[in-house]
Amino acid sequence: MDSFPFWIFFIGAGLVVAGTSIFAAKKQLDAMNQAWRAAAERLGFDFAPGSWSGGPTMTGTLDGSPAEIHSYTKSSGKSSSRYTRYTVDFPPIGVGLHLSRQSGVGYLLKVLGTQDIEIGDPVFDETFIVQAIDPRAARAVLTPGTTMMLNRLIAVHPEIVVTDDQLVLDRRGTVRDPDTLVSTLRRLASAATVLGDAGDSNSLSKLVEQRLAGSIPMDYEPDPRAAQSVDAQLSAGEALMAAGSFGVAGRIFEALGAQLPADIEVSGWSEYARQSAADSSTDQHPDISPPPPPPTAEREEAPPSVSRQLPGPPSAEVESGKGEDIDRDALALATYLFSENRLSFETAQLFDETYKGRAVEWTGKVRKAAVVDHDRVLGDGLFTKAIIEVASLENDLFGNTVVSAVVALPARDADKLPEGGTVTFAGTLIGIDALVRNVYVGQARLV
Repeated sequence: MDSFPFWIFFIGAGLVVAGTSIFAAKKQLDAMNQAWRAAAERLGFDFAPGSWSGGPTMTGTLDGSPAEIHSYTKSSGKSSSRYTRYTVDFPPIGVGLHLSRQSGVGYLLKVLGTQDIEIGDPVFDETFIVQAIDPRAARAVLTPGTTMMLNRLIAVHPEIVVTDDQLVLDRRGTVRDPDTLVSTLRRLASAATVLGDAGDSNSLSKLVEQRLAGSIPMDYEPDPRAAQSVDAQLSAGEALMAAGSFGVAGRIFEALGAQLPADIEVSGWSEYARQSAADSSTDQHPDISPPPPPPTAEREEAPPSVSRQLPGPPSAEVESGKGEDIDRDALALATYLFSENRLSFETAQLFDETYKGRAVEWTGKVRKAAVVDHDRVLGDGLFTKAIIEVASLENDLFGNTVVSAVVALPARDADKLPEGGTVTFAGTLIGIDALVRNVYVGQARLV
């Protein structure tokens, strides 16, 4: 009897392995196309499925801006990688603007002499490389509202690149989660609205300037005639959180969560608002309704809570503690809360867990002081509201980032607080507006 032809066995085994691999790849391709099709339907976009030779694509218009998501392959030498690219167009600004993150290759190019325009916002200047044909025109375009929005955006999407008429975001790998596809594109469309609409940018700038001046705006009342961008709603919710209106802020973030179910900042603020409302026995303004979601938005389940790892309490160098101890080191607080690259809700959580309720005795420079009878954070009754610069964090290239205390002092002390003068005060830490680096000190007195 002739020996068994084992080569037939090996060919058969190879065919089985190849067939299994093809089946698995086909299954993955079908699942990816199903996820992208679901995202395209939620956005109202046209969808072209991916194939063996190319990735899927969806195109359409979002919040008035042409937008696209597509998956592609980038080759480098003998290797190649898949990427997902999001693009959103907006009307040309006309200054030849180009913004990219100041790290890695971008930082090296700067060291080698690449143009980098300083805007005057230390956080923005440290984060972005800014290029433009006309530096003065670029500074006029990059208003406080616009830089605030871009600081938020790059904290969530560090790969973002902004040009004179387009936002581009490349993410490594092919995104297969429809929530992530939808949330990311809606966040970019909101940024395009701010960049392309002077009115939206100016309204955000007004809010930022109020908060920098230590003033939390009064009740947030959305205009039913105007659609609110994601960034406008985020800013309003964050300001309400600083004012202690946790229930109202929570409803705003919940509505945003239906539009952006996978956005880490929205879900983080939403969870923080829920926790704060549960810890608080009262809600200052329970009857104010949040802005409605856009007509195209679907109602989603609430996103899962965000669980980014936050650092532990400050080291022993912080000579303070709750109760009878007095904190005399404002720089330690500023360094602990603001020197790391955190999202603003994480900074607010750290403040609540570590500093809220502490007695402080700090020295600083008076920026402004006036007698008022009401403040959203400091409360009611005639008192002197003072903005006092208490710490300055050094940046290597762009000057210092200032941390200020918004302080409630007796009304009779107004004349003792000349602008630019140095004063020492004692009081209790009661709140924070993390985005603009203000901490609030109540029941204070001059020392």
